[in-house]
Amino acid sequence: MRILGLASKHSGVSYHRVILPLVNMQKDYCLITDVLNEEVLEKGFDILVLNRLIPNSVEQLQEWRKKYGFKIIVDNDDYWDLPPTHQLYERYAYSNIPEKIKSFIWIADACTVTHERLADQVSKINKNVYILPNALPYGQEQFGEHKIESNKVRLFWSGSGTHEHDIKILKEPIKRLVGSDIKMVLAGYNEVEKDIWNNMVFYYTAGRRIENTIYRYNEVIRYMEAYADSDISLIPLQNNTFNSMKSNLKVLETAAKKNPAIVSEVNPYLNLPVFYVRKQTDWFKHIKNLTNDKQMREESGLKLYEYCEKHFNFHAINSLRFNIYSRIIV
Repeated sequence: MRILGLASKHSGVSYHRVILPLVNMQKDYCLITDVLNEEVLEKGFDILVLNRLIPNSVEQLQEWRKKYGFKIIVDNDDYWDLPPTHQLYERYAYSNIPEKIKSFIWIADACTVTHERLADQVSKINKNVYILPNALPYGQEQFGEHKIESNKVRLFWSGSGTHEHDIKILKEPIKRLVGSDIKMVLAGYNEVEKDIWNNMVFYYTAGRRIENTIYRYNEVIRYMEAYADSDISLIPLQNNTFNSMKSNLKVLETAAKKNPAIVSEVNPYLNLPVFYVRKQTDWFKHIKNLTNDKQMREESGLKLYEYCEKHFNFHAINSLRFNIYSRIIV
């Protein structure tokens, strides 16, 4: 099996949905590039894997498929219809991105997604859909257990400026932590999103009244380094259709460090061994319980790791990926 993966080395989505799986998957040959042209295609491939959409037109991609005989697999790990509050809403509307994403789904020989909810949406456009959950190779590469020692319990969050409204959920609960022997850690700071991040830092640190560390955006092959400075993950998420289509990657990342997670009780985080927030006061309750009880932190963190390693096993899911790809090229 000869595979061509289209991916940007700067994209977290490309890393988790194309680069990391394909590099570690059984195959005869694999080329990963961010440029698609005939010079590349002349090398000969059985499968072309892309996430969501690419700069090349759908019409051009169809012509090349007919000429070179490869199958097209379109992967989606997110929903194409953004809520009006989303940072990218206007850009998506102006550039007609949702329709472009759907056009690539339409022409695909097969589509892959992260869970059943997204599969249901994709199947309305293309019936040939397979579920391949996100997964991490625990103990390998950047996903080891190493942690920085600390004399304070660290509450951790990682992400981009698109989560400003999610972080704001924590604004009032975190005010109640002022004076506690804890540290707030955020990762993903980006100068381009400086104004948004200033708001996020303000919400997450009670206006800088709590000791904090801010990690800047790191390249995708090293982004987990920030997790070494963590003990408990806080994962707030607004309850809407767009967010429900996300994957549970933040929980999987938390599990890599055998840390517990305090999580909004919404999809995509349901039915996991985490501490659920059903009402706003639950944030403070769970934080106090876990920060005050080291044994609880360790036991619940280990439980989360064992669950994710079993149910989201990287190598098992990659074997499933290989089997799916093999059926597609027959």
